[in-house]
Amino acid sequence: MRTISKLLLSGLLLTACQNNKPIGFSGVDPDLTVPATQVMVLGTAHLSQNKDKLTLDDLEPLMARLGTYAPDIITIENSSGMTCQRVRAYPREHAGYADAYCFDGTPYRAESGLTIADASFLARKTLLNWPDAATASQRRKLAAAFLASNESVSATVQWLQLDETDRVIGDGLGQESIAFLKRSSEDINESYSIAARLAARLGLEQVHYADDHGSYYESDGEREAYGARLNELWSKDNETCLARSELSNEKLTGGDILEGYRFMNTPDYGLKQMDCDWKRTMNDDAPEQYGRKYTLGWQARNLRMVSMIVTAATHKPGGKVVSIVGASHKPYFEAYLDQMHDIEVVSTDEILK
Repeated sequence: MRTISKLLLSGLLLTACQNNKPIGFSGVDPDLTVPATQVMVLGTAHLSQNKDKLTLDDLEPLMARLGTYAPDIITIENSSGMTCQRVRAYPREHAGYADAYCFDGTPYRAESGLTIADASFLARKTLLNWPDAATASQRRKLAAAFLASNESVSATVQWLQLDETDRVIGDGLGQESIAFLKRSSEDINESYSIAARLAARLGLEQVHYADDHGSYYESDGEREAYGARLNELWSKDNETCLARSELSNEKLTGGDILEGYRFMNTPDYGLKQMDCDWKRTMNDDAPEQYGRKYTLGWQARNLRMVSMIVTAATHKPGGKVVSIVGASHKPYFEAYLDQMHDIEVVSTDEILK
């Protein structure tokens, strides 16, 4: 009798399991009754690599198209001041991170008298009660706070919204701060020349930082061996990948910026980037398995970045977000974002056509 009961229970459990479909997170949740938050991922090259071949005028057709999308929130591939504070607090765990990826606001803090923590708090607190029509003094103070908190791109957003006559020393901005903001506002770099300028044109007060390299951990003295192994894996049969990279640069600098961005934002571009990068490293069978660590770290980095985009979206649920990021991140971003209940991933095809 006990055996029969066990069989009946097993049958009931099996039937229950068969009737329970796996939860599918892809796409907007069908039970969502409010407008979804729209996120468009714009894959880009790192423009500073071609700053001798591009001007701000060259970017205008792209800027005009992005303006028609009219995002409420703009995210960039930069590490925030808070992230960089963590990195600097643990330099042995994040060897080389701060020097490579973190803005150093030390000279600008000397002019404003703000600490990083105080500046970060001041910027956020100020934005909570930001007026519809800010004065020049308020913009200069906020720019100084952003610079002191190591978020120079948002400082540039404020600078670009000042009239020429108001771009002067005062309210925490000193001579070095002014010199930096003049340079950054003219720089060929996607964070400054696209994101900051777009934010200023749309009347936004900041950009949102969405990068974190903290998923890559290396032991002391390991960096050279790590890099050498990756270069070894990438160098095998690399002619096709190099040719593709050259083609991408040609399209970007060939006089039609939209053609370059159309090329970088196709699914085929993302697939070929995977072939040339992580699919070469993920099968590393050397004892140290640096290639596998790199592949796992890359995926984890994208998860961290997407979590920051989703966090930025909390500033305006149901609004529009554009994430400006290196094109190799785009397929990962879109796949991960598509798992969110209330996020609609928007294609770039329409604005780039």
